[in-house]
Amino acid sequence: MFLAFLILIFGCAGIESASASEETAQAPSVYARVTPGKTLRVLPEFLPVDDFNTRDKKNLFGYEWKVEGARRGTYRVKYSSENAITAVRGSSLKIRVGLPADKSFTYRSGFGTLDMSGAEGFALKCRIRSSRGASFSGRLELSLSDWKGASETVDLTPVCLSGPADDRGWREVALKHSTLQALDWNQLKEIFFTLRPGSGPLTASVEIDEITFYGKGDVGFGSQRDNLIGFPNGVEAPDRAKALLSERRDEPFLYEIAKDTWKFFENALDRETRLPVDHIRVSEPSHVGTYTTPTNLAMYFLACVSARELGFISKKEAVKRIKETLKTLERMKRWQGFYYNFYDTGSLQVTRDYISTVDSGWLAVAWVVLRQAFPKELGSLMNRFLEEADFYEFYDPSIGQLRLGFDETLGDFAPHHYGLLATEARSTSFVGIGKEDLPREHWWFVYRTPPSGWDWQSQVPQGQDREIEGSPVFQGYYKYQKAKFIPSWGGSLFEFLMPTLVMKEKELSPRGLGLNNRVATEVHIDYALNRQGYPIWGLSPASVSSGRLWRYGEYGVKALGVKGYRDEGVVTPYVTFLALDTLPEQAIDNLRRMLELYKVYGEYGFYDSINVRNGRVNAQYLALDQGMSLVAIANYLRNGVIKEYFHRDEVGRRAESLLGLEEFFPDRRGGTKA
Repeated sequence: MFLAFLILIFGCAGIESASASEETAQAPSVYARVTPGKTLRVLPEFLPVDDFNTRDKKNLFGYEWKVEGARRGTYRVKYSSENAITAVRGSSLKIRVGLPADKSFTYRSGFGTLDMSGAEGFALKCRIRSSRGASFSGRLELSLSDWKGASETVDLTPVCLSGPADDRGWREVALKHSTLQALDWNQLKEIFFTLRPGSGPLTASVEIDEITFYGKGDVGFGSQRDNLIGFPNGVEAPDRAKALLSERRDEPFLYEIAKDTWKFFENALDRETRLPVDHIRVSEPSHVGTYTTPTNLAMYFLACVSARELGFISKKEAVKRIKETLKTLERMKRWQGFYYNFYDTGSLQVTRDYISTVDSGWLAVAWVVLRQAFPKELGSLMNRFLEEADFYEFYDPSIGQLRLGFDETLGDFAPHHYGLLATEARSTSFVGIGKEDLPREHWWFVYRTPPSGWDWQSQVPQGQDREIEGSPVFQGYYKYQKAKFIPSWGGSLFEFLMPTLVMKEKELSPRGLGLNNRVATEVHIDYALNRQGYPIWGLSPASVSSGRLWRYGEYGVKALGVKGYRDEGVVTPYVTFLALDTLPEQAIDNLRRMLELYKVYGEYGFYDSINVRNGRVNAQYLALDQGMSLVAIANYLRNGVIKEYFHRDEVGRRAESLLGLEEFFPDRRGGTKA
């Protein structure tokens, strides 16, 4: 198979054949598509693995390059200041080896699980130079492997040593997709370059650059898109945004947004496994995050319940959808009954051997809601899932708090804890206590503020020591102007409000968490509109554009946090939907203002973020944020329906008395005027 492959691509490389060599020389260059002055990174028809311009020993997917096989002293890896594409400044990889005859050198890196099913092939630039004029007696091999462990290995030596070259000696390798038939191009995993001596020791220099997949159109997105049920037809939906703004009644306005938001969960599922993908990005370049998490799954299940309650789908359709996904979940690897934090949505492969406590908590919350929403259809399976996941696994009895998670690779728990009540993790504590996995006193060992003696926190808390249910509690608080509040870690509104999707804090804790959530919302509005002069509010973790790529950033009001996230002017719509629970009138006004000022709306509803300092919208949908938005609207329009399901269950009932047992600010209600 390999011989046929080499004949096809390299023109009988290494075999005497003048006609084949001429055919190779006349083959069009893959890199001729690169516009002068551009890099592969900005051209959609390329998905580069590495151009070595960052010089950080990581490829462009974030995976390290590692040396295997060779002993120290027999090789040197460095970056030269020359780039294989002459019009572009940058670097290339240079490997020098002095290998004994019985040793090889391998330079290896990973892709995660990379879908390149839409690519035409794989290309790179190379140059081989022997030492001191001696002939090159070894082999340079390229290997690609997939998630199943299958691999293809190609001898690059003939082309990189003597193939057609440019005026600087750089040669081009182009490997056609159709010839690497043993690989599953939907799930490529690793890349290897290996130098092997021949009959004796090998001393040589090998240079490699511009390693890339290539194809037509947006090759990365095209490879991923065919895995989904559906995808938006365009970036903006101006007519839809205009229609929403013309609807002055609040409930129909929110209902129509919910209908669009639900379209994400109708379409952003893997065709085969029915798992929700993490995100889809519709701007240039488009992208699909073909992995999922327990929280993404939780949001999908809660979205199905919400869609049924809002009348978008029937009960039969909701159950059918949920069962299709549950069928897949029963095949997925777990740890002690808990799901890992990242799975590839196609192969179901665990892509990181880590179990997150808070993500596991949200999936347990969804199990509780599902067994109340569809008891006959799903009750027994939900019972089993809940019984198999014991949150005491994450409990640290020495301090009464939950560890962040378990790292299976290290064989140990994360060294830190969820130590603050005003974060999204309190829903995990709540469900763990309700399941009777965790002792009730755990609730009181989670800090309202850190102890006043911890001088690293953003302000010295005021307050008093109390005893509640026999447990000592420092009933501390921070202040923003005249407003009293208990802080979150980063000061994002998300941390305060996400638990309100299922917990009746406004209703059952009017002088505790319910009050605190309202104060946090008021402070966020005051900070953004009055102090910073932003036209809209809602600072919370969100996805933002970063050139061709994107990144997830943590943003908030620093004064509301123990440490405090930065404020970069990034506003995210999803947190405004969460604020329907605290200040609904202001939340709806904020959504309308976003629609008026920014091109922030697409076929699946609001995009994930707006930078109000430069007006840039990140046209991306995240499953987590779409789910929170839809569930929040369902609660608002249907009298807290998701909360009702959660508290109707014995898990919610057992723990709910905790909510009314404390007053955060017994001497004064607090609050600020927005």
